[in-house]
Amino acid sequence: MQRTIVIGNISLDNIHRPGHLPVYQLGGAALHLAVAAARAGLPVAPASVVGDDLASLPDDQRLPALDWALLHPAPEPSAAFTIRYDDAGTVTAVDTAYGAAEHLTAHALQVIDRHPEAAFHISCRHPLDVPAVLAALTERGCSFSLDFHLPSAPQLIRAAAPWLRHAATIFVNAEEHALLTHHAGPRPCPETVVTDGPRPARVVLPGCAQRPVTPPVVPTVRQITGAGDTLAGTYLAHRARHLPPAAALDRAVQAASQHTAHVPLTFPAPPRAPS
Repeated sequence: MQRTIVIGNISLDNIHRPGHLPVYQLGGAALHLAVAAARAGLPVAPASVVGDDLASLPDDQRLPALDWALLHPAPEPSAAFTIRYDDAGTVTAVDTAYGAAEHLTAHALQVIDRHPEAAFHISCRHPLDVPAVLAALTERGCSFSLDFHLPSAPQLIRAAAPWLRHAATIFVNAEEHALLTHHAGPRPCPETVVTDGPRPARVVLPGCAQRPVTPPVVPTVRQITGAGDTLAGTYLAHRARHLPPAAALDRAVQAASQHTAHVPLTFPAPPRAPS
């Protein structure tokens, strides 16, 4: 099975929920997606830039076996997000310190140059220069998929539009899908996976209506962050095994729902407080 390189952020997040002590937990789209893909059997390597505070990730026994060869060290602290929730579990504020992730674009371009034979997934998030990365992948004829994050999607979908037709799969939520359709038409690439939280997910294929997949009810939701990345990683792994889109989406939706029921990976003693 072809190795997939996941380009994106890995972060150390500070989570604040009413009635709970703040906790530090592993985050970042590249980590969540790579972990899910590896658990579903895909050879996967995160291409991320981290500081000394996350240098021990390859030794963390809580994570599945990943190829850590493309984890790049930097002198700054790792990317950090301070996330505040209200009583309903809705995010009310996010403070961002990109830190080491400011070097991600340069690292990504070097990885693409060295590994044009790999498949790639791009987690389109700041501070990555998405047009530069997609242009490099397209020029080299690399196979790639990508996803977005709603707060930055209006800007980054528009910026990515010239290269979207070269993607194999695009992952978006319902609001991002409206933006995608506006900038790139109703079928910008061979497969578009559209999620909508607890509502049915679907795959949009040219000329082929697909059955929506409704997520199962989760009695106790312990985390929401990373559910979409888990769905994407699981879907990519099963499509790499040549499962049809409907079967891959079934398994991906199940994995995403299970993710929300799991306790996040926390750090009991953070090495530093993010700004």
